[in-house]
Amino acid sequence: MNDQITPTPSTELDLNEWLATGERTTHTVNLYARLDLIAEIDALEAQKVDAPAAPEGEEALGGERNPNAELDAQIADLYQRIDASKRVFRVTALTRAEIDSIRETVLSECSDKIDAAAKLGRDEARKTCKRMEITVPADINAYVRIGVKEFTDNLINRETTLRMIAQATSVQVRDQFVQLDLDQTRTLYEKLGEAQAGLLADAADKANNETPEVTVPKS
Repeated sequence: MNDQITPTPSTELDLNEWLATGERTTHTVNLYARLDLIAEIDALEAQKVDAPAAPEGEEALGGERNPNAELDAQIADLYQRIDASKRVFRVTALTRAEIDSIRETVLSECSDKIDAAAKLGRDEARKTCKRMEITVPADINAYVRIGVKEFTDNLINRETTLRMIAQATSVQVRDQFVQLDLDQTRTLYEKLGEAQAGLLADAADKANNETPEVTVPKS
């Protein structure tokens, strides 16, 4: 006889109703269009002079005028301009099926580019063999296979990443978020550089692969 009693739930749980309210893991990323201004800030910081500290007990009297006041004001203005160039992005997790579909799209739509990358990898491998004076056909073929794989993998991975980011990412426009398209994502990489745009790729990887941790605050 089984004496174990199954506890009765305190509330009814409608799974469909609960799932209807669900959303995928999403991360927020801030990107800045004018990080080039950091160079100007560094140049102004380098112009600062050491200001003598006011004698002890006389700090509140004001002392001498800050010789870096004008530079500080210019630096503060540049930081404001950087902050004004900020845009807020949201990156949402994709399913494995969605990612596989994106990769299949790349293999289909970028076939000519993949073939061109393979040719480039093949040519570079043969040049490398010539520079290294490798003449054995089997060795040359091995280098060629490695070169072709490296160049084609790089192109496929990059095109897949661009499409994943486009599908997973939206940007705040006034009071709503609008999904990026592929051309915008490509331009974003070209204009802002790998380091900044890579933050979106990192957020996508985190949303797709990391187990979310939720900490409930103590009451």
